[in-house]
Amino acid sequence: MARFAFLTWDGAGNQPPAVGMAQALIERGHRVVFAGYGSQQAYFAARDLRLVLLRGAAGRWQQLSLPEMFGVKVRATWAAAEHLLDVPSLLSEERPDAVVVDCMMFGALAALESADVPTMVLVHSAPGALFPPGGAFEARLLDAVNGVRDAAGRPPLESLWDAWRPFPTICTTVRELDPLGASIPPSFDYVGPIAERETKSAWHSPWDADDRRPLVLVSFSTGPYWDQRSRIERTLLALANRPYRVLVTPGKADVSGMATVANASFSVGLSHSLVLPFAAITVTHAGHGTVAASLLHGVPLVCLPNQAGDQPALGAQVQALGAGLSLDGETATPYAIAHAVELVLSRPSHVASARALASVIAKAPGVAAAVDRLESLGR
Repeated sequence: MARFAFLTWDGAGNQPPAVGMAQALIERGHRVVFAGYGSQQAYFAARDLRLVLLRGAAGRWQQLSLPEMFGVKVRATWAAAEHLLDVPSLLSEERPDAVVVDCMMFGALAALESADVPTMVLVHSAPGALFPPGGAFEARLLDAVNGVRDAAGRPPLESLWDAWRPFPTICTTVRELDPLGASIPPSFDYVGPIAERETKSAWHSPWDADDRRPLVLVSFSTGPYWDQRSRIERTLLALANRPYRVLVTPGKADVSGMATVANASFSVGLSHSLVLPFAAITVTHAGHGTVAASLLHGVPLVCLPNQAGDQPALGAQVQALGAGLSLDGETATPYAIAHAVELVLSRPSHVASARALASVIAKAPGVAAAVDRLESLGR
C-alpha cells in the first residue's frame, strides 16, 4: 500500500479527473488525501474523500464577483507564494509516497522541484486550449509565476509549460482534441478522458417511451464564475416549438424564474453518462468534461463557449474536426443557435466525425494506465 497526495483547487472541470484517479487508487488498496481549499470541502466530502487544507493559500481564497476572481486565483492558487510553505508542511504531515499536482498550481510545482518526493503533473484539459505558449493567459500570469519561482530559488520560466518539464506529466484528453498536440513536450502523455466513478443508476426520461423526437442535451455545467443563464435562455428560445426533446442540465447556473418551454425539461445533478447514450446532439459551453463525454458517446456538439479558459479553443477544435459547430457564446442569437442545431443534425458528416473521435477516446489507455504510472512512481 502506498500513500498518494493530490494537490487541487476549485476550478470545476479540473476535479473529476483527479477524483477518478483517486478512486482507482483506493480500489487497488492505496491511501489518498487531497490538499486544497475550503470551498472544495463539500465536493470531496460527498465523494467520501479526505481533504486537508493548504492552510496559507486557503486563507487567501475569496469568493468574489467575476471581474475580481482572476486576481484571487493568481494570488491564492496559480502563483501562490504560500504554497512554498504549504507544500513542505503537507509532505511533513502526510508523508506521501508520491504527489499529483494540478497543472495550474505553479507555486506548488516550484516547491516540489526541490522536494525529495516523486511528483506527477495532472493536466486536466488540452494544454493547447488551456493556456498555449505566448497566449493571453500566459501573458497575464507568467510574471507572477516567476516571482514565486524566484522566492523558491528556481530559475524563471520562458513559458508556463516549462514548469511541467521536470516531472512526468499526464493529460486527461486525447491528442486529437488538442490544437497544439504536435508541439507538446516529450515527457507529456495523453491518457484520454478520466471521469469520476458514479453509482450505477438509470435515466428515467420525462417523455413518453414512444416519443422519437431527437433528444438535445443542453449542458452548461461550468464553474460558478460565468453566468450561463443567458446561454440557457437563448438555447431554450432557439429550440422551442421545434421537433426536439430538450433536456437541460444547468450545473450551477441560476435558473430561478426562467421561462420554460413545452418541449424542455430540467434536471439538476444528472450525470451526462446516463443521458448521452440517448442524445442526438449536445449544446454546451464547451468545457472539456462535457465535450469529452459527448464525443465518447459519438454525440456531435453545438458549442457556445465562455470567452476564457479552454472553452473557445475546444469549441474551435470541435468544429475543425467536423464533430460540430462553434458559435460566439456571448452574442449567438436564438436563430443562430437553432440553425446550428439543424445543420449538425442534418449533416451525416458531423455524426460520423463524432463517432470517429469516440473510437479514438475508447482506445485511449485511460485511468488504468494513469494509475499504473502513479503506482510505479510511488514505489
